[in-house]
Amino acid sequence: MKQKRNINLGILIAGVLCVIGACFLKDDYYANMLRSVGIAWIASGGIQLRQYYYYSKPEHQAEYEEKQAEQRINLKDERKVMLRQMAGHKAYQIMFFVLLAVSFLFALLRVEWWITGLLFLLWMAQYVMGVVLFRYYEKRL
Repeated sequence: MKQKRNINLGILIAGVLCVIGACFLKDDYYANMLRSVGIAWIASGGIQLRQYYYYSKPEHQAEYEEKQAEQRINLKDERKVMLRQMAGHKAYQIMFFVLLAVSFLFALLRVEWWITGLLFLLWMAQYVMGVVLFRYYEKRL
């Protein structure tokens, strides 16, 4: 659990450094991007550190052990594994058609050609990855 604290503290420090670094950038666009990333890392690291210190207190150890046991069970539970696989498959199917529809919509709206092309390439990459992963798992199982 100490390793988790070190990683979360590193994320928090990296976020602070990003926000400080954004103060020294002259270009507002990149400064805003760096500041946004820094704030997100500060929030994520802070929340994780808060959880670490909450569960490291002796009065919350039983709650932490129960939570860990439940996670171990859920990772191996066949029903939960099947539900995660079904959710991933449905998300893949939905995003497949969303990317295609957005590409078509951008083409109709005459958005710059490279944006439409990029979305179409993402759609094709998703399709190819789906086929490749299916064949990989078909041979493996």
